[in-house]
Amino acid sequence: MRRLLALTCAIVLVDTIFYAALTPLVPYYDDELGLSKSAVGILSGAYGAGVIAGSAPGAFLASRAGVRVAALIGLGLLSVTSLAFGLAESVPLLVLARFAGGFGSALSWVAAFTWLVGGAPEGRRGELIGVMVSSAVFGALLGPVLGSVAATVGTLPAFAAVAAVGVLIALWATLETVPEADEPRPIFGELRAVLGPSQATGLWLIGLSPLLFSALAVLVPLELGRLGWGAAAVGIVFLVSAAFEAVVHPLLGRWADRAGYRSPVRAGLLASVGILLVLPWAASPWLLGLLVVLAAGAFNAPLVPGTTLFSRSTEKAGMEGAVAFGITNFAWASGYAVGAPLGGFLADLRGDALSYLFLTAVCLATLVALRRPV
Repeated sequence: MRRLLALTCAIVLVDTIFYAALTPLVPYYDDELGLSKSAVGILSGAYGAGVIAGSAPGAFLASRAGVRVAALIGLGLLSVTSLAFGLAESVPLLVLARFAGGFGSALSWVAAFTWLVGGAPEGRRGELIGVMVSSAVFGALLGPVLGSVAATVGTLPAFAAVAAVGVLIALWATLETVPEADEPRPIFGELRAVLGPSQATGLWLIGLSPLLFSALAVLVPLELGRLGWGAAAVGIVFLVSAAFEAVVHPLLGRWADRAGYRSPVRAGLLASVGILLVLPWAASPWLLGLLVVLAAGAFNAPLVPGTTLFSRSTEKAGMEGAVAFGITNFAWASGYAVGAPLGGFLADLRGDALSYLFLTAVCLATLVALRRPV
């Protein structure tokens, strides 16, 4: 069990490092390629679009061909696209590499979750999933470090190292025992369970967090660069924000276990509204950095309660694990794929304030919707 846990943690760790490495590189690519905010949003959102495209194939592949096959294909795509991202010198190639990396990520995450759940003892399943999610948060901590290093030493050596690690983990995966798969069930028949109000609410909350934070990850690095902070400083800001998020997530989970999902979500949304209203007026890079750290906790507050709500609802409905994890991937990626390009587009249209005002309206609408019983 320990080897399987280590393997699945390694899979999501290296995947999240690649995903999170872009943020401190935004000022670097802005200087090198002269990107508009819309272009930065498209580049950032391409990863989420790739996860969307790969969610259904990932669930199908893990369910039918097995978790090992899905993991190997996902890790292979990670390695190839990491190397391509390090070599790319034009916006279209960078976007294509991010998209392909997101597609591989969808396969890797479904495989890792399904593999771990299939091999975990019933009494320790939640604990082991929590450990694996913590490894993903640790990857989000290391990602900005990688991006800062890439901006200093060059993108090729930094991302080639990620590609090499992906190959080593793939070799490890070929040696690990695969649990016996359950009898496959009709996937489209299981999707009817998503139509229930609890499942739909859970999916919206899962997608809301990346919708909010991905827009912030597009606008703030550019603003920090305008205020004189380079890639290393931006990387430190998002490193600290990821560390704060890692502390907040378990606390939100315990709060949701005791009081239900509504209370932590409401608190997070109210805090998010306050942060979004201050962001357009932040003229100091230090204040802006502090708001990013606070936003890491507030913007991501709906994620853990939403995931808990969705997982419990789908388990009661008897949905197959690989399918449920694939749908979760789709919800998260949808928020990320929409938030990043939309945030950049609105900022180009009428300034950053319009993006933050739109996100404020989304938070307020969600608060109103939470008043209805589920």
